[in-house]
Amino acid sequence: MPSLLLLSGPSAGLRHELLGEATMGRSPSCELPLPEDDRLSRRHARFFVREDQVHVEDLGSRNGTSVNGERITGEVALHPGDRVQVGKTLVLVSPSGPSVGVGEARNATHQSPVVEVLPHVGTEAALYSAGVALLGATSEAMVLRHLAEHALHALRAETSAALLGSIKGMLNAAVVGASSVEVPRDMARAAMEHAEQSRAEGVVCSPLVASGGLPFGLLYLERSEPPFTDAEARLAAMLGRLGGEAYAAVRSRASTPAGRVDMVGGSRAFRKVVEQARRASASDAPVVLFGEPGTGKSLAAHYIHARSPRALGPLVQVDCREAASLEEALFGRSSTPGAPPMPSALLRADGGSLLLQHVERLPRFMAERLARLLARKSAPAREGGEEPVDVRLLITTHTPPRVLALQGELDESLALQLSGLELALPALRERRADIPQLFERFASRGSRSGREAPPVLTPEARRLLMEYAWPYNVRELELLSERLALLHAGASIPASALPPEFLADEAPVSLSLQERVSRLERDTIAEALRSAGGRKIVAARLLGISRPTLDKKIEDYGLTVERRRV
Repeated sequence: MPSLLLLSGPSAGLRHELLGEATMGRSPSCELPLPEDDRLSRRHARFFVREDQVHVEDLGSRNGTSVNGERITGEVALHPGDRVQVGKTLVLVSPSGPSVGVGEARNATHQSPVVEVLPHVGTEAALYSAGVALLGATSEAMVLRHLAEHALHALRAETSAALLGSIKGMLNAAVVGASSVEVPRDMARAAMEHAEQSRAEGVVCSPLVASGGLPFGLLYLERSEPPFTDAEARLAAMLGRLGGEAYAAVRSRASTPAGRVDMVGGSRAFRKVVEQARRASASDAPVVLFGEPGTGKSLAAHYIHARSPRALGPLVQVDCREAASLEEALFGRSSTPGAPPMPSALLRADGGSLLLQHVERLPRFMAERLARLLARKSAPAREGGEEPVDVRLLITTHTPPRVLALQGELDESLALQLSGLELALPALRERRADIPQLFERFASRGSRSGREAPPVLTPEARRLLMEYAWPYNVRELELLSERLALLHAGASIPASALPPEFLADEAPVSLSLQERVSRLERDTIAEALRSAGGRKIVAARLLGISRPTLDKKIEDYGLTVERRRV
């Protein structure tokens, strides 16, 4: 039967099978009610089927109905692929598809619970059990862990290991039954370089390989006695193949790894934060990044993950402000008719990092549950119960968790689990020397989108940017830079092109005493440099300071020195 697919609007993605007639509008009495679309009339348009063809009729709506961009009056016949605009909603007419219905019951049918039909013993049961576990794995680390565990039980081994890497060294591994294993070099070479299975007394080694590629790992099993049989060796080879396909599938579903993550700035305050982030990346402890909105806390979290030993693993982000979907994102959900299950963020971050943004907005009942899971180093499993996970926590907030707990804004048990390294991101007004460099970076990015040359700040515009309070920090500078790059591509930006708030003559009332003193000092140094024609040694003499002290203050305040004749 034909169907209507909603391509845009508040209900984008909805598909409606057109059985005979369907009225679309804001009224709940319509067959296709869309109350969120405020450009629809209560009864806007009628879709109906006549002689196996879909028609549409406008019902006297206020904003009208258009077919393929042309407004209609009366009835119009539609063909597959036609697009109908009703309010904010764009409707695509889909042709009839295969017909599937429920018919009459058959006589002499036999029903059995599916658990009784599935295999319980033998090779079939082993492959079925391993296949279900591998298909349900939500991370690369979980694939290796499930493969090693199921291979151990299926082949009655004493030790099993699923390893990734090359004969030079293994990058990742899951070992069951022992603290470590040592794979004989000839077996590793046969598996990794020639996709061959090796077998010796009490040992079997099979390659991990996916379709269309070379082996990227191996499955290794040991037992004292009896020796592995031919049937068991075939089972080990099948498990290695299943594990390889499962690992490749999980890797393909994962988000594309971020490229190089850079933190731009050369001021002393910012260099200190970058050095702290470098040291934090080498640790596996939780990292709390706190500061004012717009200071780059999430960027710093990406920087830490990209330089950590977990860089090849996933980085899963959960924004705790998304109240409508937060519980499902954090803890997952079971399947419902027409919707597959959603794994929890802890499962998806297994082997990598979990970034919790704005953790102070996490409701208390979720915070308590998350704290219990973190304490047990586990996550809700899709089939019920819990699954062990290895996750590193990165947290962004405006205040450290211990302070939030004292203020009653965060559960104490969760604050304890989040305790670790703390990095305070400085506000942009505390690193004014970085403003010109940041502007150039953002403006170049904005001009590249329009394939134009980046703009250049005039000295007066540059001075105004340096003196502005930047209440929304780097994010505000980024938006301003990109907008100016689009409006003034390849040209100079005068002071008059800046927003009105940059042109105020008086210092903002919100400036502290230290900020007012710094502003006065910066203006004094700039005036001395202008009077000295850009000659630093003369300016230093006028100011009564040494030349190295002047150089340091020029860097701190981001001043530009222009040489000219006096």
